[in-house]
Amino acid sequence: PQYATTAFLKGLKQVDGWHDMPLTQAAQTVQVSAYPDAYAQWEQQAADLVGHYWNS
Repeated sequence: PQYATTAFLKGLKQVDGWHDMPLTQAAQTVQVSAYPDAYAQWEQQAADLVGHYWNS
């Protein structure tokens, strides 16, 4: 998980304007998935986890 997260964040930093993109579009830009809409199903769960653990 540490390697994957670090690699993803490194790729994300190279995407111009990622701050202004929808979350799923930014993820697709980095991951280049054959199923670009697949990220959307996990968006709420990811937001809940970040919200729970960010300031724990």
